[in-house]
Amino acid sequence: MKKRSASAGIVAILLLFLAIIFGVDPFGLLANDAPDVITVTRVVVTPQPSDNTTTVTIKPADWYHILFTNPTCPPEEERTGGIDEEVAAGIRAAQTGVDVAAFDLDSPAIVDALIDLEKQGIPVRVVTDTDNAELSSINRLRRNGISVVEDKRTALMHNKFVIIDERYIWMGSMNLTTNGAYCNNNNFVQFDSPMLAANYRAEMDEMVIDRSFGPTSPDNTPHEQLTEAGVRLENYFASEKKAAPIMAEAINQAQSEILFLAFSFTNDEIGEAMLARAEAGVAIRGVFETVGAETEFSYYPVMQEAGLSHVQVRLDGNSYIMHHKVIILDRETVIFGSFNFSDSANRQNDENVIFVHDAAFASYFVEEFETVWAEAKTP
Repeated sequence: MKKRSASAGIVAILLLFLAIIFGVDPFGLLANDAPDVITVTRVVVTPQPSDNTTTVTIKPADWYHILFTNPTCPPEEERTGGIDEEVAAGIRAAQTGVDVAAFDLDSPAIVDALIDLEKQGIPVRVVTDTDNAELSSINRLRRNGISVVEDKRTALMHNKFVIIDERYIWMGSMNLTTNGAYCNNNNFVQFDSPMLAANYRAEMDEMVIDRSFGPTSPDNTPHEQLTEAGVRLENYFASEKKAAPIMAEAINQAQSEILFLAFSFTNDEIGEAMLARAEAGVAIRGVFETVGAETEFSYYPVMQEAGLSHVQVRLDGNSYIMHHKVIILDRETVIFGSFNFSDSANRQNDENVIFVHDAAFASYFVEEFETVWAEAKTP
């Protein structure tokens, strides 16, 4: 917020008179009369860098920054202006260190930023899944002096998060890849929260220092329940903590509406909790990623065949991947992260999930849901 001018005397009085009478305030004299605002950027990927973002104004909440992809999937040489570049810019601004836990990592912007940071002597730590540990991008990191830890398991190190200066956290559904940023439906959110950063740092230390992964890693998150700017948050790491029962319990509290976007949805605790709320009269709408949605283990056919008037489900309309893992309860709580609604996520993988209990925050995920819903295929 700009400070009110300290100018006094006749000039100030005349300027104030003009501002009041004619609505002109060239020097910000009345700036304190307007509320603080921030902007949340919705990334729209196009070949023209000048056209790749639009902004919306919201109430004060300068501790988070919400981004969604718009998956146009341009040719490789035209993939600019996406979320990966914003993450890379944050990495380049680091002063004390950066940690990256990435199931998949091939974004040139992010890889280059990490290498440049390492050359400056600022510590960089990277963890990835064994299945992706031999990518050329990972080998580039290693050749430039960055140690990359892999989980060496058949289960997945499925996290997608970045810690910057033990203060800023980027997390969500987006793999740190060009496909993730430009072809797939994804979310990625930056939080300015040292307490959240401490949670993610503890998870990173488990993987980098202790080489501890999955259900055998310690359940030692320092701030599972926390408050930022008056907003209640919950933060869980699977599979040392079984997140599905916690999610199901939150679903059980929904009173009017449940919205969800699911790359994979096979978990019975989450699925049965939703169906129970539908039987109680709660309206449910959901979009499933098309690939795998019609298998016997998916809740897409289960919800279609349940015969409940309160349940509507669709298959996504993206010819690439609808990669969200989002549940919105009563337009007041958002549950999101790397955690697919699957038994593997709950019992075997390394995952993270955040619950944000705030209607203003939720409104942006509702907008994204409606966008994906409108593009989806009606059964």
